[in-house]
Amino acid sequence: MTKGLRRHVRVVVLACLATGSVGGRPQMPPQDMGAAGAWQKLLKLRTTASVMHTTAHPDDEHGGVLTMLSRGQGARVALLTLTRGESGDNAIGSELFDGLGLIRTEELLVADRYYGVDRQYFGTVIDYGFSKRLDEALEKWGKQHVLRDIVGVIRTERPIVLISRFQGNQRDGHGNHAAAGLLTQEAFKMAGDPAVFPEQIAAGLRPWQPLKLYMGGVRESENWTIKVDPGEYDPILGDSYQSFARLGLSFQRSQNGGRFSPQPGPSVSYYKRLQSLVDAPAKETTFFDGIDTNVTGVYRALRKSAPGGAEGLLTAIDREIQAAFDTFKFSDPSAAAPALARALAATRAALAQLGSDPDVGFVLDLKERQIADAIHAVLGISLTATAQPAGTPEATGPFNAGPPAMPAVVPGQSFEVRTVFTNRGRLEIKGPRFGVETHDIKSDWAITGLGAPSEAAAPNRPIVRKLGVTLPENATLTRPHFSRASIQESRYIVADERQRYRPSSESPLDVLARYEVNGVPVEIRSPVTRLDANLPYGYNTSVLAVVPAIALTLTPATAITRLGAPTKRIRLSVEVLHNRGEKSDGTLTLKVPVGWKVTPASQPFHFSRAGERALYAFDIGIPSLENQEYRIEAVASSGGREYREGYTTIRHRDLETRYLYRDAVGSVRGIDVKIAPGLKVGYVMGVGDDVPSGLAQIGADVTLLSEEDLATGNLSPFDTIMTGTRAYAVREDLKTYNRRLLEYVKGGGNLIVLYNTQEFVPNLYAPYPAKLTAGAEEVSEEDSPVEILAPNDRVLTTPNRITKADFDNWVEQRGSKFWDEWDPQYTPLIATWDKGQPPQKGGWLHARYGKGHYTYFAYAFHRQLPYGVAGAYRLLANLLSLNQATEKHGRTQIGARKTSEAGQRPADQLTSVPTNSAR
Repeated sequence: MTKGLRRHVRVVVLACLATGSVGGRPQMPPQDMGAAGAWQKLLKLRTTASVMHTTAHPDDEHGGVLTMLSRGQGARVALLTLTRGESGDNAIGSELFDGLGLIRTEELLVADRYYGVDRQYFGTVIDYGFSKRLDEALEKWGKQHVLRDIVGVIRTERPIVLISRFQGNQRDGHGNHAAAGLLTQEAFKMAGDPAVFPEQIAAGLRPWQPLKLYMGGVRESENWTIKVDPGEYDPILGDSYQSFARLGLSFQRSQNGGRFSPQPGPSVSYYKRLQSLVDAPAKETTFFDGIDTNVTGVYRALRKSAPGGAEGLLTAIDREIQAAFDTFKFSDPSAAAPALARALAATRAALAQLGSDPDVGFVLDLKERQIADAIHAVLGISLTATAQPAGTPEATGPFNAGPPAMPAVVPGQSFEVRTVFTNRGRLEIKGPRFGVETHDIKSDWAITGLGAPSEAAAPNRPIVRKLGVTLPENATLTRPHFSRASIQESRYIVADERQRYRPSSESPLDVLARYEVNGVPVEIRSPVTRLDANLPYGYNTSVLAVVPAIALTLTPATAITRLGAPTKRIRLSVEVLHNRGEKSDGTLTLKVPVGWKVTPASQPFHFSRAGERALYAFDIGIPSLENQEYRIEAVASSGGREYREGYTTIRHRDLETRYLYRDAVGSVRGIDVKIAPGLKVGYVMGVGDDVPSGLAQIGADVTLLSEEDLATGNLSPFDTIMTGTRAYAVREDLKTYNRRLLEYVKGGGNLIVLYNTQEFVPNLYAPYPAKLTAGAEEVSEEDSPVEILAPNDRVLTTPNRITKADFDNWVEQRGSKFWDEWDPQYTPLIATWDKGQPPQKGGWLHARYGKGHYTYFAYAFHRQLPYGVAGAYRLLANLLSLNQATEKHGRTQIGARKTSEAGQRPADQLTSVPTNSAR
């Protein structure tokens, strides 16, 4: 990174000499520890090879190739992912959209640790859902905006080789993919031109021209340039690069449910070279053919003339790196530390004399950091910094439990940081001397207790320091540096330009330790962490976070009320979370439109310790309502301050804890919707969604059905049973007891199955045959045209007359995983299609089965209901009301034609519908 874009930090003690990467991050692969980890650090030292891989979403990456390049060849590897995968479904929780984006960011970071990725970057565009068209992606994102992101990251990372995962054409299978492929190619040509995006140059970046450009996805029968096989076995990893990468990929659980599929044997990929500024053969053996990637070849790789004395300076570095390899022992990695210290000193000497050339300085600066990382690794240096309550006594005895659990901290709070430095090598080193670094540029943190440096760090003798920290009242809260005002927006607003392409915001406080090896100073840093109790499974380690003293969450975020209701009242709840360690008293109120009546008008709150929560309900009387949005805001007043926002804590196994902030603001919308009275609905929760809340808001009495309910419970009292999003993929009990649901339908029940992936096999779980294949269609354009196929079907007329207007203002998509074929017993009710796609009729299918109703509904209720989409609520009301059209237990047929309970038809008699051949 150029001088003009270096992080702006306030250094309390010690300037940084060499930045280590050791930290308190979760899920460090065992292969990165001990002698195996040290050896891989050494591999990075004798090459200047660097590569950047570009993709569109988390999990697009060619993980096996990245692992081979980094862990096998020692190349510096960067990954640019344009989006954070915000629009997908969530197999591990209820978070969607921006919350899911934070999860997938952290999942990719865990996978990166297996791939050996040195630096992860993200663009500022947003995954808006599956897209069949390149032009849609360019329109929604803005071509220049994406190019600015890619060029900015190229200029920041300065790779010599650029590898695009995608090609920029129809083969990529997704508009986002094609955009990533096409624009990577254009950015390759632009990044070296200072006239392109001159604002980046003004901000301190410098032009950079990679030497080679490749694209993936090439077939063996095509004109490929390089054949790579990450299926090669690496004895240091104990696995092939491909299988080790797949282990990393399995941590992207929100997408794959944690499935790990090792791939033994060959795993060949082919890449085509699209551009090259160096001479290289038509068929290459590595991505770096034709480029001198030796340390002594820096000037040749940069295509520059070396000044006098440069060769000797670079040779000295290379010589000491080779000495480190010669002295390295798997039984004693620390034997290589003296040679590495000499290599570090030689690199600094070269940097001092050659660094006036910024391109050479960039390479040598990276080499300096890599050598420091290798020194930490061969010595087994451990640096931990854990926040704990002020005054915590030092634990003693054989069962030292370490620091106690501690929640996030709040502005104005004082606490301690217990810092432990351990040299686990066999070489005694001098020091350490401790320091801290804050990343809060808006306020000053008070730090005490740093003290004088230690005399020596003897092998395996921990050195402990307690630092006192006091946060200012105006301390910056820990929140993402990117946000958007609405899920309809396809680009993020970046609040801190210093962090534009970072995965997440910097930790608020780092601890530094400076030590010396044979007189050569080395510095390591670690973010300050905290412990979260997760008993009886121990404690989770999270990076320290600063949160507000009081946080508010208003639910539902979008409330709806029926325009035709004789009395218009809603109930809203405000959850108050107290984070301050001492007592707080205050008052909670709601700000509503003029004329609305809130009962009670205000509510007092009293808290005595951190972590307490309380829920306060408010009833709101609405004198009149129109079909529009009305704003409501929750405000807590305490200690002379007002609090108007809250956050969702996103905490999942193996992932860093993150906080998604939201103003304590909600909206109320009047909707012209009718529903049968007194409906009782059983809901089988799938991967997690807010559909049950939507059911309750239109007056249904909702019960979440457990495994016991499905196995032995009495289902007959339910007017309707609905299975949630992808329920058949994550609820094995649903498959096990599915026959009871079909018997419920046969006896007169109303079963609605929301969209599922191919784990749902209609021939097994539906009343009549149908097909839902792995390539099932979806309609991604939320404004796609709609054709009503059975306008007089009662489900489209009662109690609400459904028209095309009910499909206006939908959010993010129409639906997904439409059936491909179905038995004539099913009636398709509507058709819709993306541009260039034939009409898709398999998204809403209804059948009579016995006395009851069976519906497969693949339209995206789980995306529409939380945002108050009126037409979605009207559709939902009609589906729920099917069995209330007649008297109890005497269900009148609803459908365009009468059907009988004939036996199921064989699959070869299914009705086939056209699909998009481009998929």
